[in-house]
Amino acid sequence: MMIAQFGLAQEKCSALFSGQVLSEVEHQPIAFASIYLPALGDGVQTDENGYFSIKISCHDKYEVVISQVEFQSITTYISVDIQNLKKDFYLEQKNNILSAVSVHSHKREEVLLSNVESVLSTRELRKLKGKSLSESVSTLPGVYNIKTGPGINKPMIHGLYGSRIQVVNNEVSQMGQQWGVDHAPEIDPFVASRITIVKGASSVKYGPRAIGGALLLEPEPLLPDSLIHGSLDLVGFTNGRGGIGSAMISGSFLLNDEKSINWRLQSSAKKSGDLQAANYNLTNTGSEELNFSAAANYIKQDLQADLFYSRFSTEIGILRGAHIGNVDNFFEALDQRPPFFTEDFSYEINNPKQNVVHQLLKAKVHLDRSDYGDFDFIYAYQQNTRQEFDVRRGGRSNKPSVDLQLDSHVAKLLFHHEPVWGNLSGEIGLDYEYQNNKNVPGTGTTPLIPNYSSFQIGTFINEAWAEENWSLEAGLRFDAIGIDVLKFNEDDELINPQHQYNMFSGIVGGGYDFSANLKYKSNLSWSQRAPSINELYSQGLHHSVAAIEEGDDQLSPETSFKWLHSVQYNHKEKLRVKVDAYASRIQNYIYLEPEEPRLTIRGAFPVYQYRQTLADIFGMDIMGSYEFFHHLTFNTKASIIRGNDISNELPLIFMPADRWENSLNWRISNVLGFKEIDFALSGLQVFEQFRAPITETEAYERATVPVPEGYFITNFSLDTTRKLENAQLNVGLSIYNLMNTDYTDYLNRLRFYAAETGRNFELRINYIF
Repeated sequence: MMIAQFGLAQEKCSALFSGQVLSEVEHQPIAFASIYLPALGDGVQTDENGYFSIKISCHDKYEVVISQVEFQSITTYISVDIQNLKKDFYLEQKNNILSAVSVHSHKREEVLLSNVESVLSTRELRKLKGKSLSESVSTLPGVYNIKTGPGINKPMIHGLYGSRIQVVNNEVSQMGQQWGVDHAPEIDPFVASRITIVKGASSVKYGPRAIGGALLLEPEPLLPDSLIHGSLDLVGFTNGRGGIGSAMISGSFLLNDEKSINWRLQSSAKKSGDLQAANYNLTNTGSEELNFSAAANYIKQDLQADLFYSRFSTEIGILRGAHIGNVDNFFEALDQRPPFFTEDFSYEINNPKQNVVHQLLKAKVHLDRSDYGDFDFIYAYQQNTRQEFDVRRGGRSNKPSVDLQLDSHVAKLLFHHEPVWGNLSGEIGLDYEYQNNKNVPGTGTTPLIPNYSSFQIGTFINEAWAEENWSLEAGLRFDAIGIDVLKFNEDDELINPQHQYNMFSGIVGGGYDFSANLKYKSNLSWSQRAPSINELYSQGLHHSVAAIEEGDDQLSPETSFKWLHSVQYNHKEKLRVKVDAYASRIQNYIYLEPEEPRLTIRGAFPVYQYRQTLADIFGMDIMGSYEFFHHLTFNTKASIIRGNDISNELPLIFMPADRWENSLNWRISNVLGFKEIDFALSGLQVFEQFRAPITETEAYERATVPVPEGYFITNFSLDTTRKLENAQLNVGLSIYNLMNTDYTDYLNRLRFYAAETGRNFELRINYIF
C-alpha cells in the first residue's frame, strides 16, 4: 500500500522550471526566446526581461531547445528532482552578425540605476499599433494622457507634462513646440521597437526639461545580416472609418568579416475621418499622416558611424463645436449635446485645424576603447513647422492664424568609462542646444509667442558602484540657458527682453536585492527648470485648445525635490507585485489659473493666466499579476495621485483622477496551427476628480463649470501568432470601449464641449520576414 501511494505521489509530482535567457557576451536579457521541451511537445517564451517559467513533471530528464531569431540555438538537458529548478541560459549571436562589432554600441539607452522605469517592449507595441505615442504609453501605471479633443494626445508622468517631460527620439531630444498642451509629440510610433518611461526626475542625464521624467524611443538596432528583413503593418478601425499602413525593409552590405554597411527604410501613412462619441459625430476630428525614415551605419571593429533621417507630417482637425460665437453660447455649450456645429460623418478636414511637419537629421560616431571606455558624439538638426488655422471670415480661411518655424541644433559628447577601483562605472557628458523660433509673416494676427532664439550648454557626471546585491549612484549636472526675445509691447514698440538662467540638478540613490524575489531601490533628486517661452510670453488666443492664454515674463525657475521608492516582489513565479511611491515639492510651480471667459472678435473663450505657487505632488503606482494556472493570468494596476497648491490652500489644477484597471489574460500555444493565441479582457475604472480646485469650478461668474463624473470602460483583444517559412504573421483584433460608454475625462481640455470617443473595432495585421 505504501509503495502504491509513493508511486501515485511521484506520478502527480510537478516542479517549476524557470530562469532567464541572456546574451553570452554582454549578459543582456533576450526577449521572446523560445524554451521548447520536445518530450512534452510544449514550451514557453521569455518575457521582455528574458525571464521564463513552465511547470513540468518531477523525477525526469528533459531535452531543452532554446532559440531566438538573432542568436544561435542551443540544446541542453535538465534533470528535475522534487525541488523547483532555476537555470539561466546564454545564447551566442548568429554567425551572420560580425563578431568583431563592438557590443556596447548596440546596447539600449541606459537609465540611471536607481530610477524607476516602465517599458513597452516590441511584443506590447505590436498590440498597440494604430495608437498614438501618448495613447500607447498611457497604458503604463503612472502615465496619463492629457488631451485636446479626441485627436491630440500628450503624455503626462506623475502629474507633469509638456516642457517638464523630455522626449528622446533615437538618442536625440525632441525639439518641437512641446510647450503646447495641444502639441502632440511629432514622432511616428512605428519607428520605435522599444519605448521606456523613466518616472523619476531625469534632469541629470537629459537636461532641465526632464524635471518630471523622460520618454525614450529606441528603434531596432541596425546589425550586420546576410539576409533582407522587413515588415508590413496594416491597421483598420471603425471609429473614424480609417486605416494605417506601414512598411519597413532592412539589409546589409557585408564588405568583409570586420566591415559592413547596414541600412533600413521605413514609411507609414494614416487617414481617418470624423471620430464618433457614443451618441453623436465629433465633427471635424479627422486626421492624416505621411511619414518616412531612413537609417544607415558603417561598422568596422571598434568604430561605428550612424546616419538617420525622419520626416513626420500630419494634418489634424480640431472639434468644430469647441469654437463658440459669444459668452452666452459658451455656457450653453456646457449642456449642448450633440455639440454646436455637429454634422454628418466626413473625411474632410476644415478649420480649425493644425498642419505640422517635423524633420530630424542625426549623425553619430561611436568609438570603443575597451581598455578604458567608449565615446559617443551625436549631432542632430531638427526643423519643426506648425500652422494652426482658425475659423475666419473675409476669405482668410486659407491663412494660418499661427505660423511657426523652429530650427534646432543639438550636439552631445558622451564618455562611458570602464569600471575602475573594482566596481565604479559611469559616464560624463557635454550638451549644446541652439534654437531659433520665428513667426512666419502673413497671418494677420498677433503672434501667440514671439520670435526668439535660445541656447543651452550643459555638462553632467554620473557614477555608480554596483555589487552583487546592492548598488549606489550619484550624479550632478549644470546648465546655462539664455533666451533672446524680439516682440512688440503694448505701445507697438519693438523690444528685446533677455533672460539668463543657471540650472543645477543632482541625484543620489541606490538599490538592494534582499533576495531573488524581493528588490528595493530609491533615489532623491533635485532639479531646476527655466520657464518656457509660452509661460513667459503667451499673449492671446491659443486656437487649438480654444482658450486665451496669457504669460508672465517675471516668472522664476521651478525647483523640484523628489523622493522615489520602488519595491518588487515575486513569489514562486506566480505572484508578481511592484509598488512605486513618490513625493515631490516644487517651488515656483508654474500652472494655468482659469479666469472669467472673454469675448473677442473671434468668439468667446475661457481665459487662463500663468501663475506660480509652492506645490506638493505625491502618489503611488501599484502593479500586480497572479498566474492561476499555466497561461491564465490576472493583472491589476492602479494609480493614485494628489497635488496641492500650498500657497493658496487649494488642489492643483489638471491633476489626474485616481484609476484602477484589471484584466484577465489567457494565452494558449500550438493550437490550430497558431504558435500563440492571446485573449485579454480588461476593465478601467477612472474615479471622479473630487479634488478639482475651486478656482476652476467657480472661476466663471455666470455658471459653474462641471467636473466630469467617474466612468468605467471595458476593452477586449485577441492576438494570434503564426509561424511561416522564414516569416511570422501576427493578426490582432481589439474592441475599445466595448459597452459604448458615454463619458468625459477631466484631462481633456475640450471636455466642456463633447464626450470622449465611443466603441471602436480595430484589426491589426503584422507580417515579419
